[in-house]
Amino acid sequence: MALKPKISVSLSTKCSKITIVEETGPYVITANNGGWGTPNIDTAAITTADVQFFNTDQTPAIIASGTGTISGTTFTDVTHISGTFAIGQTLTGTGVAAGTKITALLTGTGANDGGTYTVNIAQTVTSTVIDGNLITQNYILKGGVIDVYATAAGAPAPGSFTALSESAWAGSDGVFQIVYTILATTVTYTNDTQYVLFLCNLCTCKDNLVVKLIDACDIETVQKLKVQVDQMEIYIYGIQTAFSCGDYDTAEAILTAATTYCDTLTDCLSGC
Repeated sequence: MALKPKISVSLSTKCSKITIVEETGPYVITANNGGWGTPNIDTAAITTADVQFFNTDQTPAIIASGTGTISGTTFTDVTHISGTFAIGQTLTGTGVAAGTKITALLTGTGANDGGTYTVNIAQTVTSTVIDGNLITQNYILKGGVIDVYATAAGAPAPGSFTALSESAWAGSDGVFQIVYTILATTVTYTNDTQYVLFLCNLCTCKDNLVVKLIDACDIETVQKLKVQVDQMEIYIYGIQTAFSCGDYDTAEAILTAATTYCDTLTDCLSGC
């Protein structure tokens, strides 16, 4: 028996805010044997937790790795193992606070033994393997002064609750893999492989075209807008169909074409 974290996400209609709902739920032997509480851990046992989003052209794989330490805001890559550390990478490893990112190079070239780097979260991490990951967005649920679980109804074995509401989202439309990671002492728990499709900007583009179509008076404008609305609907349907079939490459290819089309429309006004 082991904890199986569950999460769901949604974007606001303005495409710039994200809401994250924690859906692991309490342990129930007949319905949710991967939930919080005995014989699994409860939320009080969590040391760090975060939700990471990866573009489909990225993978939640190790970009760089080294045996190192963190003292305050300085990460030291004592013995470099592989890859290249760089600004913007998120660091992961035993005892590393969720959301720790490299913000500056000190004496590090990215691949030298003993190289030092500035990170955004002050902490103390003794010698361990530390990996650098390229992440589109990262939201901390527990780490430092943040703990969304502590006040959740039913804690330390809460039911479904809103972990983050209307947090800033800087990603574009696309297919994203969601990786929800919970560290409890030295044991790590992650969600099942999960993907989400965000089409907020394209849908806003189509909606703006529909509004203009409704308000149009002359037949030429009406015909032009009908063609544009139909094209956007075809694009959106194609993206959603490919995504539902698990064909993420095709979904992304159609999305790229749709975004290019959207950008050429003076009537779109979506910020695509």
